[in-house]
Amino acid sequence: MMEHHFTQRDAGVRNASILIVEDDYGAGEGFEHILKAEGYDVRVTLDAESALVEIERAVPAAVLLDLHLPTTNGLEFLRRLRATSRHAHIPVAVVTGDYLVDERVARELQVLGAQMCLKPLWEEDLIRIVRDLLPARR
Repeated sequence: MMEHHFTQRDAGVRNASILIVEDDYGAGEGFEHILKAEGYDVRVTLDAESALVEIERAVPAAVLLDLHLPTTNGLEFLRRLRATSRHAHIPVAVVTGDYLVDERVARELQVLGAQMCLKPLWEEDLIRIVRDLLPARR
C-alpha cells in the first residue's frame, strides 16, 4: 500500500462520493478498498439498473463504469445517464479490459464525455483517474 500526502486540492475532494459500476465483484471490491483508503465515500453496484437506482437515491461526484455488464451494457448505461439532464454532468471514466474497443463505440464514449481507461489498473492509476474526474473544489 502506498503512503499518500494530501495536497490542498485533495482536501477538497476527500469524502466525494464515487459510484463503481462493475459486474466483477472482486474488481469492484478492490477498487472500493483503494478509494475508501483515500477518503472517498464509495458505493458499488453490479449492474446498470442498480446503478441508475443508486444515482436517483444519491447523485455521486463521479462514476467508474465497466463496459461489460449483465443485461444493460456500460455504453447503454452512459446513454441513459446523459439523457437525464440532472445527471448529464456526472464525470464518468469507463474502465475496461478490452484492448480492442470498436471504433464506433470508442467515438460514442468520447461524444458522451467519458474518459476511457484500460484494466488492469495499478492503485496509483485508479487514484489518479478519480482525482482527474473530480472538479477542484474551492
